[in-house]
Amino acid sequence: MKYSVIALMLILSGCTTIYFENGTDISGETLAPEWHHGFAFDLYEASAPVNLEEECDGDDWASVKTEVSFINGLAASAINWLGPIWYPKTTQVTCR
Repeated sequence: MKYSVIALMLILSGCTTIYFENGTDISGETLAPEWHHGFAFDLYEASAPVNLEEECDGDDWASVKTEVSFINGLAASAINWLGPIWYPKTTQVTCR
């Protein structure tokens, strides 16, 4: 039974990736990924929105990637077995 619950948690904690692209040329400087935090079924966003103008020092942004990686899912599952508390995501910005 214990292994069934663990297997079910791993299967249901799927990873997702969303890309936002600004134009066709997405080459440029990729900034370090940052964790973004959500709480209560991910309905409440605890992290401040990513300020693209500030992140890119006034330059134009090329792309933004938001993902729930394996590490995010692993960290969330370590906490969320108590209840639907914390839902981390990783965001990464590419500037032109």
